[in-house]
Amino acid sequence: MLGKILGSRYQIRQHLGGGGFGQTYLADDLHLPGQPTCVVKQLKPKKVDVETFQAAKRLFDTEAEVLYALGSHSQIPRLFAHFEEEQNFFLVQEFIEGVVFNQELRQRHQFTEAEILHLLQDILTVLEFVHQQQVVHRDIKPSNLIRRSHDQCLVLIDFGAVKQIGWADGENRHSTDSVAIGSSGYMPNEQLAGMPCFSSDVYALGILAVQCLTGSYLQKLPKDLKTSEILWRDRAQVSSELAAILDKMVRYDFRDRYPSAAEALADLNGLMQVTSVADLLTEQTIVTLEGHLVWLERGDELFHQQRYREAVVAYDRVIQANASDEVAWFKRGIALENLECYEEAAESYERVLQLQPEDYLAWYKRGNAFERLQRSTEALQAYEQVVQLKPDNYWAWHDRGKMLETLNRFEEAVASYDRAVNLKPDFQVAIVSRKQLLTRLKQVDTLYHLQHYDEAIASCDRTIQENPDDSLAWFMRGMAMENLQEWDHAIAAYQRVVEIQPDDHLAWFKQATLLATVRKPNEALMAFQQVVQLQPDNYWAWHDRGKLLEKLGQSEAAIASYDRVLQLKPDFQASTDARTRILKQLHQSVIAPTIDEDVTIFSGTTEKDGLTSSNRGLQQAAFSNAQQLQQDAAALNPGTSSDFFEETSIINYPPNPPGTNLVHLIEEEETRINVLVASLTGVDLASEPPNPTAPENHHIWFNQGRTLEKLQRYGEALAAFNQALQYCSDDPELWRCQANVLTLLSRHDEAVTAYNKALELNPEHVELWCCLGASLMRSQRYKEAIAAFEQAIRLKPKRHIPWYWRGRALAELKQYLEAIRSFENAIALKPDFQPAIADCKRIQNRLKQLEQSASCSV
Repeated sequence: MLGKILGSRYQIRQHLGGGGFGQTYLADDLHLPGQPTCVVKQLKPKKVDVETFQAAKRLFDTEAEVLYALGSHSQIPRLFAHFEEEQNFFLVQEFIEGVVFNQELRQRHQFTEAEILHLLQDILTVLEFVHQQQVVHRDIKPSNLIRRSHDQCLVLIDFGAVKQIGWADGENRHSTDSVAIGSSGYMPNEQLAGMPCFSSDVYALGILAVQCLTGSYLQKLPKDLKTSEILWRDRAQVSSELAAILDKMVRYDFRDRYPSAAEALADLNGLMQVTSVADLLTEQTIVTLEGHLVWLERGDELFHQQRYREAVVAYDRVIQANASDEVAWFKRGIALENLECYEEAAESYERVLQLQPEDYLAWYKRGNAFERLQRSTEALQAYEQVVQLKPDNYWAWHDRGKMLETLNRFEEAVASYDRAVNLKPDFQVAIVSRKQLLTRLKQVDTLYHLQHYDEAIASCDRTIQENPDDSLAWFMRGMAMENLQEWDHAIAAYQRVVEIQPDDHLAWFKQATLLATVRKPNEALMAFQQVVQLQPDNYWAWHDRGKLLEKLGQSEAAIASYDRVLQLKPDFQASTDARTRILKQLHQSVIAPTIDEDVTIFSGTTEKDGLTSSNRGLQQAAFSNAQQLQQDAAALNPGTSSDFFEETSIINYPPNPPGTNLVHLIEEEETRINVLVASLTGVDLASEPPNPTAPENHHIWFNQGRTLEKLQRYGEALAAFNQALQYCSDDPELWRCQANVLTLLSRHDEAVTAYNKALELNPEHVELWCCLGASLMRSQRYKEAIAAFEQAIRLKPKRHIPWYWRGRALAELKQYLEAIRSFENAIALKPDFQPAIADCKRIQNRLKQLEQSASCSV
């Protein structure tokens, strides 16, 4: 058989043993990765006549069914397969790595009472399950028990009582129930008569226990001549309580025995109840102080073998010798917890705390025990002691939250979960607990801001089911869907909002933005139109409407929309830039045939075109700085739609309708600019500049500089501001404007000096502190930037912008935890502030990567 492949899958590797009924082999499963080891049992009838073969087949199928039903228990080998091949029957079972129990018997003469208690509890627990399945094992003996290597548990094997059924000579064949099945010395009289019952297994296990205690086989033990009961007590040192249980297990008459394993196990568990603390402390010391450390080591060894009951006995011996050994009390408590004796465990931890009141771990374990006992108030008190002693123990904060939740103190429970998550941002247990409680409380807004979008949606759905016209629930559902990038579902939710409340301009705005995202421009334009009708002064809606028209190539309509923005908010730089960009593109389409190939629309025009020429490198630098300013403005203006601050690019628009005079359009724009400058300053830019020596020209130079800044003529703007400062150096606004232009020219150190000048004149100006911090960050002077943002926070602690930029600076210094707290403060002040939400999430992901790298290196 060695090397043979059975069932096209199992390759025989080693012969284990067998007899007349068949053989047992080790085999490799060729169909699974790694070719794991399994056990193959070959069952072969002695006779091959048809009647015998059919009877054997029926019994073989019955055994397979039994094994399959019992295979869900961890201490019974699982059945993998059963099949017939060449008139042989094969069972494939799980391979149990360990030592057969009869080898233990050969190595040891007698077992202690504690070891017998453990053996009985182990096997009776398995037999209880077997009997619940209405199965009698019928062959309990040492060779059918394996001490599993990895956990030292006893595994019950060989349910193949079928092996002796129906395979005798044909004329002496008996029915299944009338044949004596089992092993000599372990079978009671009713089993010998072919009538086994549950108590037959109890008898066999009792005989095995007596054999282990006495070191003698049944045949060598005397019997009472009148009652036929076994006489064994004088050959073993055993308590009267255990002896009584064993006597009842091995009664001659099955009616006097335990009816099944369950009843025997109940009595055994009653015998193994742990000694109470009070009784333990009053017992006479039976272990010397010198020997108590030996018992402590023995208890530890038993604990690691998961023999917790015996470990408790060993720790009790230590405590009897030294009642002040808090280590033994603590270990005793842990062992009792593993035995699910939580009341006694709590008493042990209480004893530790009497000896060491500040042992936070004993408080924590005591809380665990009370929690298992459903004594929530006492558990809460224990966890509160832990967080007082160890405020950074995130597990204690979580478990405190669970107890508060049990006591219906929901707000405190959420706060406790928050504390746990703040201490460990990736603490999934606390995150899930908080999420489940918030879902239960239908706190959709909190779920949303914590980015638990799926749970927020589920909570909204429950609210909508109760009230289909709840516009707030629909709106929050749309926002959550939007964050999950479920655009269509989000659009549908916002549509439901405007159906319920047609004047909800915010829902119209969000719907319009998403329609543009999914490339439904016409519907998006209609939605933007609804916004500006409801809110004619909403310059953001006008601006985004202009962007959409610009992308559609409707340049004139886009300019009109941007003009509306500038009427509402003249200093709205984004619309100014967009309007200028369109005009430049239109200008480029006219002069492109006459411009050298290496000249871009951002490098100025040539003298050949009859237009003003400017320094190409300066304008490119100015354009680059304008891009940076737009990106910074994205964080400082969180209401902007998500795609607004993308980098400016040249867009090829479709040609304008025939007859459009583009040169004339550009000339009109230049005229409009000149008129604007003249109206602001009283000076015509086309004529001579104002007299620089006239002091009254301070405002003229200032206003001229502002206008030139808007035209992105930053070098000229800086010169104008410098002229103005010659006449008025105590104007903080003038210093701020100079600093802004210096920033656009990438002259950051000079910008910092100018902002500081402005702050000397107006130290309470929050925006100036923010601008100073931004310039310091561009100079990579992050610590100074943090100080600037913190000054802004001190002036206006409810402003979210300085909190956000402080977090950015801290992140640059890799102070990630403090950066996260700063972002969280910004989010708390403005929950929908997307830059802070995104950066906070990015830093948290970075921390996770660092932790994973650290754990891998360890």
